[in-house]
Amino acid sequence: MSELEGEVSLDRLSRLDEATEGVIRTAQASLSFGRDASGRRVVSGQVDGAVNLLCQRCLKPFQYELAGSFKMALVYNDEMARSLPTDLDSLLLLPDQPLDVAQIVEDELLLCLPMHAVHPDGECQIETQFGAEESEGEPEKAPNPFDVLKDLK
Repeated sequence: MSELEGEVSLDRLSRLDEATEGVIRTAQASLSFGRDASGRRVVSGQVDGAVNLLCQRCLKPFQYELAGSFKMALVYNDEMARSLPTDLDSLLLLPDQPLDVAQIVEDELLLCLPMHAVHPDGECQIETQFGAEESEGEPEKAPNPFDVLKDLK
């Protein structure tokens, strides 16, 4: 079994940067390469990073920590992918194409993004009053359009 630990630089996380309001720091990754009990080539590991997201309630950015773990089997065609057990995801590896570890890390970080980006409970500052501030005195009374009917008697 081989292990690989390290960072993925910001310039290698372009898809994550486009999907968020910006990547805050480099991604950290810890990967293990080996074979499972059935002899399949597997890659497992943990990833973490931090991004800015736009809150869908108050439309203000906030920092969000990403963290996830994964376990994938290397496959060479769709038939191999369909025969995998449910606890393994598939990682398609094409012939004569090197394995891009940074892309695997970025894919896993993208999967860690929340469905709905909102501040944690109690931190969102939603605007409840819009428009110009009202004066302190009595509000001005709008004319009633039915006042004309009073004179018809």
